[in-house]
Amino acid sequence: MASAPDRPGTHEPPGHDATPVRRRGRALEQAIYQAVFDQLLEVGYAGLTMDGVAAAAGTGKAPLYRRWSDKQALLSDALRDRLPDADDVELVGDLRRDLLAVLRFMFSACTVTGDPALQLAKAEADATHDVVRTRVSAPARRMMLDVLRAGEARGDVRPGAATPLIARVGIAVVVYQNLTGRDGLDDAFIEQVVDEVLLPLVRNPDGPAPG
Repeated sequence: MASAPDRPGTHEPPGHDATPVRRRGRALEQAIYQAVFDQLLEVGYAGLTMDGVAAAAGTGKAPLYRRWSDKQALLSDALRDRLPDADDVELVGDLRRDLLAVLRFMFSACTVTGDPALQLAKAEADATHDVVRTRVSAPARRMMLDVLRAGEARGDVRPGAATPLIARVGIAVVVYQNLTGRDGLDDAFIEQVVDEVLLPLVRNPDGPAPG
């Protein structure tokens, strides 16, 4: 009995044993985003192309161009996906715990932006700065100011300390440490910033005793 002929599109050249993986939705999106970072490490931002990302992700170009107009738009979404979400930060109404929560959010973002792939892109891709500013920096300052204002309303924060300038202090210390000595940026450092910088700066001496 003669063997059935190959169906169109199913014949593989000798030695080819890789089967394309069909992915959709979130699985495909994650593969594309990972390919972006892999390609950044391999070829840098200048060498990053939609074709290269598609090939690295094991997909065609069409899914990319249906959603992203160019590599900058794709990189922006890949970075947004990897950065922490300010909506996930839980503020509980305790001054120390809330200060820690905001600075840990910043710490998490610094861990992402310190990725060697993103370091390669920073100098050439304005998109990375815009995304970090809107996704991390602005929400962190807003949350910190909200924490200080809530603390002032409870009597935990001294009157007049809930200002936009003071709200930047702890964040600025974390960012500076990230830029100058990433090896020292860890959770113990975050606790130091809260206990040795922020609380002495903002705590109301006439307020309730710390729990």
